[in-house]
Amino acid sequence: MVNTADNGNALNGTGPLSAGALAFAPDGTLFVGDSKGGAIWAYPPRARGRVPEVAPFLFANIDERMAELLGVETRQLAYNGLAVHPLTREPHISLGIKAGGRIEPAVVRVSLEGTILPLNLRDRAATVHTLANLPDPDKIFRSLAGEWPVPSAEYYDEKARTPMRSMAIVDIKFHDGELFVSGVSNQEFCSVLRRVPYPFTGSSIETHLEIYHVAHGNYETRAPIRTMQFATLNGEDTLIAAYACSPIVTIPVSQLTDGATVVGKTIGDMGNGQPISMVAYRDEGEDRLFITNVARGPVVLPVSNLDKAPVFTAENAPHPNMLLDTSPYMPAGPVGKQVMFVGSSLRADLISDRFFVSLTREADTGGLTLETLPVGPLPIRLEKVWVEFDFPGGQYVPPEAR
Repeated sequence: MVNTADNGNALNGTGPLSAGALAFAPDGTLFVGDSKGGAIWAYPPRARGRVPEVAPFLFANIDERMAELLGVETRQLAYNGLAVHPLTREPHISLGIKAGGRIEPAVVRVSLEGTILPLNLRDRAATVHTLANLPDPDKIFRSLAGEWPVPSAEYYDEKARTPMRSMAIVDIKFHDGELFVSGVSNQEFCSVLRRVPYPFTGSSIETHLEIYHVAHGNYETRAPIRTMQFATLNGEDTLIAAYACSPIVTIPVSQLTDGATVVGKTIGDMGNGQPISMVAYRDEGEDRLFITNVARGPVVLPVSNLDKAPVFTAENAPHPNMLLDTSPYMPAGPVGKQVMFVGSSLRADLISDRFFVSLTREADTGGLTLETLPVGPLPIRLEKVWVEFDFPGGQYVPPEAR
C-alpha cells in the first residue's frame, strides 16, 4: 500500500498544474488527472437533479468558441480529455493552453444548449491525492530520429524532449468506489495501474503491468494502458485495456494487488495506431465497446467476443516479427469491426442510451465540432456523404418491394 503525504484538503486552493484525463463518479464528482503535478483532483458535485434524455446537438467551431472564452488562439489549445456528467449530461473537456513555453490547465463544461463555461480549478472545496513513484521531472523519452523517413529529425528530437512525467496519468476510470489510474512510474516495470479509493485517504495500490504485444512481437513493460473499461467476463470483474499499436488486453481486477507484477492476457490486436477513447455501451441487447483511435477509424467490439478468447503469447503469436497493417496476420483475435465514421474523433464518451458525444475534426473543413452521434451500427451524420439515395428518385427500396 502506497501512502502519500498530501491528501484530503492539504492542497486546497492551489489547483492542478495540468489537466488531462477526466472521469466522473456516479454522484457527479469530477476527477481531473494532473500528470505534471503527479496528482488527481476531485471536485465535489454542484448540480442537482438528473436530465432524463438528451436531444441531438451539433456545436460547430467549438475550438474557436473555447479559445475565445479563454482569451487565446485556437492553435494554442490541446484537447486532453472528455467526460460526460452522469446527471446533467453536460460534456466536460480538459485542455492544455500553450503560452510562452508553458502549458496551462483548463477544463470547460458545455451545456446541452451549447453554452461554454470554464471550471474553477482552484475551487477550495476540491480534494487531492498525490501519486508516489513518479518519473523524475527531467527524465525524457528516447529520440526516434533516423528510424523513420518522415518527418525530419527535429520533430523526433522535440518529441523525445517531452517529460516522461506527462504520462504519469494517461486514463482514469471510476469503478466500484475506486479510481483506476493508468500511467507510468519510476520503477523498472514502468507501466503501472494505480487503484485509489475515494474519498481520498492518502493510500493507494500500485500494480505493474507486462503484456505480450502482437504487432511488436515483444513482451512490453514500459508503455502504459491508453484507455480502459470494465466488464464481467466468465463471472469475474475484469479490466479491459487498449494499448498503443493496438493490443486488447484483459486483466482480472482481483489480480491488481499492491506491489504485484501482472502479465495481462493479450486476446487481440486492432493494428497499428494509438487508442484514444473506450466507451462502454449497450445496443441490441448486447454489451459493446466503442474504441476510437488517433490513427484509424473507430471499432465496435462486442464484449461477448472476449469471454472465451485465446491468449496470445510469443509461443502462439501469428508471426514472431513486427507486424504492420498490410500483414495478413493483422488484425489478430477478436477485435470487433471498424465502423463508418466521417471525420476524426479526438475524444468520445456516452451521453445517453441513444447517443455518443464526440469531439470531431471535420474531414472537409478541418473544423472542430462537439456532436451527438447515434449508438448503433453507424455512428455518423449523413450530410457529409453523397450516395445513391441523395439523387432524385434514389430512395432505398427493400428487396421484397423491388
